[in-house]
Amino acid sequence: MGVLALAPAAHAENRVSPIASPHHPMDGLTADEISAGVGVLRRAGKFGDDARIVSLALDENPKDEVRAWRPGQAFARRAVATLLAGGRLYEGRIDLVAKSLVKWDEIADRQAALTIDELMAASDLPKQDPRWVAAMAKRGITDFHNIFCLPLTVGPSVDPTLRGHRLLNVPCVDTSGAGNNLWGRPIENLIAQVDLNEKKVLSVTDFGVVPPPAPTPSHAYADSGKYRVVPKPVLISSPQGTNVTVNGGEVRWDNWSFHVRLEPRIGAVLSLIRYDDHGAMRDVVYQLSASEMFVPYMDPAQTWQFRAYMDIGEYGFGVLSSELRPGEDCPDDAHYLDLTISGTKGTPIVSRGAVCIFERPTADPIWRHSELINNTAEVRPNTELVVRMAPVVGNYDYLVDYVFDRAGNIDVRLGAYGIDATKGVASSTLNDPTAAQDTAYGTLVDERLLAVNHDHYLMFRIDMDVDGTGNRLVEDRFTVHRLTGEGPRKSLWQVETRPVATEGPIATPLNAAQFRVESADKTNKFGYRTSYQLISGHADTSLLAKDDPIQLRAGFSSYTLWATAYAADEKYAAGLYPNENPEVDGLPKWVAARRSIENRDLVLWYTVGFRHVPRAEDWPVMPGLWHGFRLRPFNFFDRNPALDVPPASEAKAAQ
Repeated sequence: MGVLALAPAAHAENRVSPIASPHHPMDGLTADEISAGVGVLRRAGKFGDDARIVSLALDENPKDEVRAWRPGQAFARRAVATLLAGGRLYEGRIDLVAKSLVKWDEIADRQAALTIDELMAASDLPKQDPRWVAAMAKRGITDFHNIFCLPLTVGPSVDPTLRGHRLLNVPCVDTSGAGNNLWGRPIENLIAQVDLNEKKVLSVTDFGVVPPPAPTPSHAYADSGKYRVVPKPVLISSPQGTNVTVNGGEVRWDNWSFHVRLEPRIGAVLSLIRYDDHGAMRDVVYQLSASEMFVPYMDPAQTWQFRAYMDIGEYGFGVLSSELRPGEDCPDDAHYLDLTISGTKGTPIVSRGAVCIFERPTADPIWRHSELINNTAEVRPNTELVVRMAPVVGNYDYLVDYVFDRAGNIDVRLGAYGIDATKGVASSTLNDPTAAQDTAYGTLVDERLLAVNHDHYLMFRIDMDVDGTGNRLVEDRFTVHRLTGEGPRKSLWQVETRPVATEGPIATPLNAAQFRVESADKTNKFGYRTSYQLISGHADTSLLAKDDPIQLRAGFSSYTLWATAYAADEKYAAGLYPNENPEVDGLPKWVAARRSIENRDLVLWYTVGFRHVPRAEDWPVMPGLWHGFRLRPFNFFDRNPALDVPPASEAKAAQ
């Protein structure tokens, strides 16, 4: 499996260890609270020897209570637990202050997300099945020491004979000789289906032997050829100390303040995002986080067509967040936050450095103007604050960034990194007679190795609170008008603003209008309703047929932008339990109510969608590719809020 190098430790003064006790109602569960919650379950007889915890996380207090809370005031603490026991799924609500179980339900006909121990156990099950052993012998493989089997979710369970089974599909790869890329030698056309509850292989499917691909090239620096000259260092540093204040989960930088916590399912959750407008703390966003990610592959082979993953609802961004490395993933002097989660048997586990927080100069001005008439110039440098996590879901590494600047903008960015998912084929080049067939659904990246076409749709949940909870979504449509008066000009466009009255997907093309969330009752000094604009970035939507089972389960990916009335229990775009679920759930189900969203608390949902047609340059490891969107103040302020950013000369004089 190769040698895993340890990351250098983050600077001790910048390590934000898990809090020992909660100081804010949005703080994640502490180790003591996890232990206390598990104790409640045990005493209630709900957590026996055969039970496993899938998730134990904060059950948030009501929004109005959190918004009204002030430091020093008491607050309730509750947890929600998801458990597997005896092949059944249960959900419990726990009062951590009273140490009591207040609600307990069996969740019928649903499957929870996978646990790490289930994934590891599933990878060994095929090696104990004689059918699989015989199929491997046909390929000349009898020693399984270097065979790693991939535990993959099966997609929507449409076969009625398999309903109720906790399923995984398990193909395998040969890691012989692999140092750091374990994905380059798939054992193609062979797959086992396993039942996690029964801990056995249900079926083994073998479509015939495919010759193995070429040995996988290493992406270690020592094996890179080292052609480039080692450059002089280019650093992000704060020689006089950081401008970022991190106190537990509370973050302050420039005029921004917010709370950040880490959740096992969705990773970083930013809450109570506010802007200090000359002493007035103004609400912008109540909560911002990832919600769900849909990754469908585009190969019709029986061993591939099920591959349409829900990376958050089936696996978990928080659970799979990797340690961020100082000086490589984040600057050396970043603040590094640890994630405390419950293990499957209830033991608190700390994931170190799961989130980093740092500021950086952009090397671009935040605003400038040079006036040639009177030879004056004013330029202001821009800096940003970045909150970053790096979930690693199998072969893919993602960077999820929340970026704040000094002009009131918030950028949400997704970086796609890692290694392509690959398929063994017969062709080595496009000149081979089998090339047309082999490359119909992907790109050759090595000899007898295909990287398969696929999509990524990461939906973000954006609970907007622009100057309070009373908001409305408006479309500023660009309407073309013909001119009939004097002069040569024949046409122009005007902006026609209309509110979106009811919840649902936004069908207006994003390039035909701009979309803003306005305050219901606050205005700037000119009388305009204060608002924030959502500027669309990458906005691909799913091309799959509407009746395709994998698309029914991921209906949110059919549109880039959705709007819903706020509901505390509506957080996951594909529903609470998407694993194996063949039914429509989440956003498409919720908006069927057609609730009013005008002048009330509302939530935006934005899908960062992009298609990945692999290329030779993606192998053996992909350069990063970034996608995202922006939240931008629009008549929120009375003038440019960055006018008081000091010029560079002031900063130099202060040194």
